[in-house]
Amino acid sequence: MRVSHPTNVWLGPNASMLVQPNSIFIKSVKVENVYGSEPGLQLFGFYASPPVAIMNWSESRLVSVSHRSYGGWPYYLNKGASLNISLNVKPEGSSVRLVVNKGTATRWLLEEPPFGDLIQGSGVIQVNVSESETYYLNVANPNLKDVEVELDIDVRAVVYDTKEPPFYECNFSNGECTINTMPFVGTSIVLTSAAPRPGVLAEEQEWFIRISHQVRWTSYAIVTGLVICFLLVALELYKRFERAGEDRHVMDDDSSITSILVHKDDDVSSMCSWSESFAAYDADREDFSGNEGEASYGTKTRCAICFDAKRDCFFLPCGHCVACYQCGTKITEAAGSCPICRKKIKKVKQIYTV
Repeated sequence: MRVSHPTNVWLGPNASMLVQPNSIFIKSVKVENVYGSEPGLQLFGFYASPPVAIMNWSESRLVSVSHRSYGGWPYYLNKGASLNISLNVKPEGSSVRLVVNKGTATRWLLEEPPFGDLIQGSGVIQVNVSESETYYLNVANPNLKDVEVELDIDVRAVVYDTKEPPFYECNFSNGECTINTMPFVGTSIVLTSAAPRPGVLAEEQEWFIRISHQVRWTSYAIVTGLVICFLLVALELYKRFERAGEDRHVMDDDSSITSILVHKDDDVSSMCSWSESFAAYDADREDFSGNEGEASYGTKTRCAICFDAKRDCFFLPCGHCVACYQCGTKITEAAGSCPICRKKIKKVKQIYTV
């Protein structure tokens, strides 16, 4: 089983590629030499990333490019590397297009280039590398006649020092290498290729490799379980806070009713005690829930808060009419919500009788 699709990489001469898998989630790394019969590939395994070094090397190439065609070869370069390319085009007066780009050569090189992109006779190009990647040096001939290009390439490469003894080493004798990782222990893999050899065709100094990873499923299961537990705990805490907020809201409403009864500007001695008033209030609430037939008409028309004045107001926007205008105003100022439906009261409207 693989954690992702395999990664395909082209390597040129003197390549130095670093692969750092996550040893917690990756069990092993497999590197296959898909294309490239020439020996020279080597794989090293270290517990930590090895130090980098600067290596300067150069090569010369004579490339024949047919009319309306292109050719190229790869270099794997790390961040900080640079290329200095000088070329000479024959026959005299001919021009070519020289492009260094990531990935592989593409047919857009044969499209009609801007005049400034063509190199006629001879020229020099310098390329600075800002990202570790495979770069293709492409020579395109947009002309209707064949050309021959002499290239002198100076490379300032950033490579990983493999002089320290690795815990794993493989030379691809079977066409592939597999390195196992240990959980919670760092693993750094360095893949290198041989130096350019004079007299060897450019195609024979290229390697196409495939890197694939095997998943450590136990780690994924543990992490998934921890995430699920965290979500369940967060959901339970949210429910508790929500219930606590509802209880606090009910207590605030009850306190507002108590405040209205205490500060009522009427003769308290002529009324019931507070407990009787509250019981009557509860009975009246049941009356509004559908048992209106069990109460007398007189009780229905009295204020459900003070039982003194008539119900001469209603709340907006719900429209409930349960209190006198004085009590309704105090409910709005204290609680701000209807005692029947708990909706937010925006305004109290008084009912005038003629």
